[in-house]
Amino acid sequence: MIDTNLLESFLAVAEEKSFTFAAERMGLTQSTVSQHIRRLEGQLEQRLFHRSTHNVTLLPEGERLLPHARRILSAIGDAERDFATPGVTGHVSMGVAEDFATSRLPDILRRFRRFYPGITLQIEVGLSGNLLDKFHSGFFDIVLVKTRTSTHQTMPLMADPLVWVASPDEPDLCRQRPLPLALHPDPSVSRNMAIEALNAAHIPFIITHTSLSITGLRAGVIAGLGVSAFGRHFIPDGVHIIDAVSVGLPVLPDLPFVIEQQKGMADNQAVSALIRAIHENVSMLDQHTLPMLHPSGLKVR
Repeated sequence: MIDTNLLESFLAVAEEKSFTFAAERMGLTQSTVSQHIRRLEGQLEQRLFHRSTHNVTLLPEGERLLPHARRILSAIGDAERDFATPGVTGHVSMGVAEDFATSRLPDILRRFRRFYPGITLQIEVGLSGNLLDKFHSGFFDIVLVKTRTSTHQTMPLMADPLVWVASPDEPDLCRQRPLPLALHPDPSVSRNMAIEALNAAHIPFIITHTSLSITGLRAGVIAGLGVSAFGRHFIPDGVHIIDAVSVGLPVLPDLPFVIEQQKGMADNQAVSALIRAIHENVSMLDQHTLPMLHPSGLKVR
């Protein structure tokens, strides 16, 4: 099934003839729009655009898709207008793990705004452990975080494969011992899972770069300061997946994403609407196979 978010990005790029202008039109980053197009091309197994230094033009396969995309999105727009529930009002405060916030959250919020214009949102992005601490002190109504613990209010959202990543310009870095690591500081679920796996495999390591943000981790990995670990669906641009087995690294477990809501929120219509929107968006995540393997042990995204 084609994700309509991908079709919206396709239509924007086709009409604006520019990834930059399409991103501005949609309120997304250019990187996100580019990811949408790559995912759509992967699902259809067709190239849709010709990209040059100054121009973006539709290929014949893109021309074929264009009228279908317009009809589909028009029909969805009609349905959304028919079933929109402007009577639902309220305010929701939410904490969101950064990797999810920088990838899926813009799509969720854009669609949520159409259905529920009367609901206002207050969102904070950060490390899951820090967000959970604030949630337990009553600061948020709900949190969307990575955690390996659960309560009666915890709802599983998705289990994303945790994978090793490295700079494409440093293919041998993942074979160094001790292994140089670029990780979030504590508290970080992905950090702890990576370290536990290395300790269990008796692989020596040294943490050579830390950053609270994904942007900072990405910069360190691209610069060759260390290898890192990200959820498969949340890998930043410019880094490549490592084939763990071929370079002697342990295969990492799945990264658990959950939603947790405060007690007494089950009957809150605004909170329920947002949780439903998140689940619907995650269900549309493309489940394509991992990228092709380079001889170096890196996989191309």
